[in-house]
Amino acid sequence: MTNRIIILIIAFFIVSCNNKKELEESGKIPNANNVFTTIDYDKVVAYSYDGEGDVEIIDKSGNLAEKIKKQSTLNKFQITKLTNAICDKSTYGGDIAACFDPHFGIVFYKKNKVVAYVSICLDCNYLISSVKIPFDGGFSNDGIKKIEDFEKELNFFK
Repeated sequence: MTNRIIILIIAFFIVSCNNKKELEESGKIPNANNVFTTIDYDKVVAYSYDGEGDVEIIDKSGNLAEKIKKQSTLNKFQITKLTNAICDKSTYGGDIAACFDPHFGIVFYKKNKVVAYVSICLDCNYLISSVKIPFDGGFSNDGIKKIEDFEKELNFFK
């Protein structure tokens, strides 16, 4: 009888852990490393833009990049899904190329003022974020796929 109870408890914890990971990946709950949950914002916009020449989505003066191609205001589900992906350790581990010509940007706004942003370049396999992300290095194959899939959902990806 005691062995059955122990087995049931272990099975419960295994299922719970797997369900939590699935919820994090789906965007239903933030993962433990999601540093964007501490930001006070009221709107997040994703941008497809031409960042050729090392142009981030927000410049040093706080202005939005000039060559915006498309934009999409994200809902809470999309925000959690994307920020979970870029704050997930499995997103990183690849090599970085020398270029930085970002084409995907995410901007967090509070009362129409920029409070945080992320510029992503899949060509060089890297991102620059105004908020410190706990992992660094180039994107893993899994990380590239997550970002490409998200861009496809927004109809940004070529």
